[in-house]
Order: sequence, then C-alpha cells, then structure tokens
Amino acid sequence: MKIAIKHGRVICPANKIDTITDIAIENGKITHIGKLDPAFAAEKTIDAQNRWVLPGLVDICHRPQMQHPHGTTLQDEAVAALKRGITSLCIPPDGEPIVDNTASVLRLIKQGDISLPSIYPIGALTSRLEGESIADLTALMDAGCIALSNAQKPVKDLQILRNCYEYAASFNLPIVISPQDNHLAKNGVAHEGVVATRLGLPGIPYTAETIAVAQHLLLIEQCGVRAHFTCLSSAAGVAQIREAKAKGLQVSADTAMHMLHLTEMDVSSFDANCHLYPPLRSIRDQEALLQGVIDGTLDAISSDHRPLETIAKLAPFGDTEPGLSALDTYLSLGIHLVHQKKLDVTTLIHALTHRAATLFQLPAGTLSVNACADICIVDPEHYWAVGDSRMHSKGKNSPFKSWEIPGLVTHTILKGNLVYEY
Repeated sequence: MKIAIKHGRVICPANKIDTITDIAIENGKITHIGKLDPAFAAEKTIDAQNRWVLPGLVDICHRPQMQHPHGTTLQDEAVAALKRGITSLCIPPDGEPIVDNTASVLRLIKQGDISLPSIYPIGALTSRLEGESIADLTALMDAGCIALSNAQKPVKDLQILRNCYEYAASFNLPIVISPQDNHLAKNGVAHEGVVATRLGLPGIPYTAETIAVAQHLLLIEQCGVRAHFTCLSSAAGVAQIREAKAKGLQVSADTAMHMLHLTEMDVSSFDANCHLYPPLRSIRDQEALLQGVIDGTLDAISSDHRPLETIAKLAPFGDTEPGLSALDTYLSLGIHLVHQKKLDVTTLIHALTHRAATLFQLPAGTLSVNACADICIVDPEHYWAVGDSRMHSKGKNSPFKSWEIPGLVTHTILKGNLVYEY
C-alpha cells in the first residue's frame, strides 16, 4: 500500500530529525523523507499538520497475561497497544504459559502477525522460573528470545545465578533483572516511610532494590554478561547504575512511566490502583528517576503494563493484586512531562523508541529510508480524560482515572499498513 504522510512534525532522535516534512511509504517500508514527488501516487494521504510523526513505540516491559486469574489476553492487549501507537512489545517470561521452552516462544512470536505489533519474547532464565535449574537457554535463543530473565522470581542459589550469567555471556544474550530482594520486600505493599507508617501499611524499603542491584552488579562484573535493570524505583538505584556505567560495565536500565508521575503520597487515599510493585516511592526518588532519564543513566521508559480485572482491586489495599493498566496512558503521560517542561521532546521520544529498541537490538524505533514503516501519529495538544470508556485495554486498573492528559494517537501504521485511524 502506498501511503503519504504530509505536513507533520517528523521526530526521529535516531536520525536527529525534528522538522516539518513528509514521508512516503510503499511495500511496507519508508521510501522517502522530505517533500514528496508529485508523481508519487498515494493510495492513502494523511494530513499530519499540527501533529507529531514518530517511530512506532517500543514497550520493553509489557505483561498482558500475568499468572493469576485476573489477566487478559495478549491478543486483547496487542490490539489496544496499536491504538496507542505501540508497535513493538517485549514480553517477560512470567505469563501463561511460562516462556521456558521452544513451544512457548514460538506461540508468542506467531501472535505478532501482520495486523498486530511485533512480539519479542524474553525467555525464562530458570525452568518454570523456580530458580532451581537452568532453562534450556540455547533452545530459547534459537527459538527467537531477545533476552533472558527470571522476571520477579528470586534465584536464591547464587551459584545457579552465576552459572546462568556465564552461560548467557557466552552467547552474548542480555539478562533482564527486576531488582528486588524478596526477603526485604516480603509482605510489603508500599514504600517504607512516613506515609506507609501513618497508614499502617507494611513497607518495602528502598534497600530491597539497592541490595539486589549491588548483588547482581558483582556477578555481572565477574561473568561479563550484558544486563538490563528494569522498572527501577529509587534514587539510590539510579546512582548505582550511573556508577556501574562509569566503571564500564555492560549495563542499562529503565523506569516505568508511572514512576515519573506518582509518589508514595498517592497511596494516602488507599486507592488500590496505586498498589504497585515495586512501590511508589518518595518525591526525592521520583526526581532522581527523571534526572536519570534526562542524563541517559536510564536508557528507556517502559510501561510496566499489567492489566487486571476490576475484581483484582476490590479488596483492602494490601490484599489487592499489584499492578496497573498502563498502555493507554503511556505516550500521553510522556507528552505531559514535555508540556510541564520536565523533559524535552527528543529525550522522551528517544526513550520510547530507538534507545529502547537498541537495548535488545530490535529492528524498530527509527524513521529511516528503507526501514520497516512502523509509525505513530499523535496530536500532542489534544487533551483527553482517562476513564473506563476511553481506555482500550481490558484492564481498567489505572491510578490516572480522572486525569486530563495530552496526546491522542490519530493513526498507527504497522509494517506499512494503516492499522488504526481515530
């Protein structure tokens, strides 16, 4: 299909493009960026005036089917993701079924067909994520896993963890780490601090994160493995990653978008939608996370999307399932940071596209001639109110309900096909 995108503000940090221009698409690829030749006979012309034309978003932590009875399906959430400009999804291994064998990997990849986002499985580091024996890492790699992880499950035996890292290093496969010490975090539901104490909620100290980060960094240095720390929540954790990068370790990190907007203060009303893991931390932590994105210590911003049915949040705060439905607000909350002048547009888009893609060497995240035409077109000035009726995800567990935020995706182009138009 021939598509012409005209008069849009084309933003591609990978190619240092930020200008009002046109894009031509043919046979699934971008064929031209710049003023279009009048001879280009487009079958579809999109007027993108006053809109941003971006690479399709790359979400590196998207959990559509967690292992509890309140998850939705990957297909449901993949369709919803397209309506929010997300064209690449990295799926952690703790879904149903657990991604610890070839069949599970192939099943995930095949769901990313021509009309759905590209699906990139992250394989289980240990069998059944139980931390007792190494999974068949060679088979997972050959089947198409982009990285390995034990998700949020602990590997208590450090010798097994070391063996996993040495094996992964021999294949140059990156490890994805969710840094939490399960003993320190055990039974906790909120950030350990004044707010949790006042509310009578068991706390999770920031050291649950930093002790885990320190332990993993020592093994990373010894084994020479590439590692990515996902969903960091603390100022001290950011400082550890900054120091590790300065030391020359092959490490990268991200934080979740909601961590840049919410703090422990948002738990004060006992809104179960603010029951998250890792927990919302202090204002100081939030500021450090934002600075980490600005200075490049944090390479990407993930959604940490965990859609739940309403019943999963209908209980006293500490008895509810942790997690939030994030894909609907993912880009909009980023644009909100730009409007607040807390983040510049280039840094934001880089963190949501090219930098995210390069962490796992994905063929995504750029607007380049001859590149696959995965494109998001968004109206950055169109404000919308977050609510059940406006959310495409089947999970309505959002702490941002009633917020009015900017950024309405008007078109999503996937592999050169217009798959969504507002």
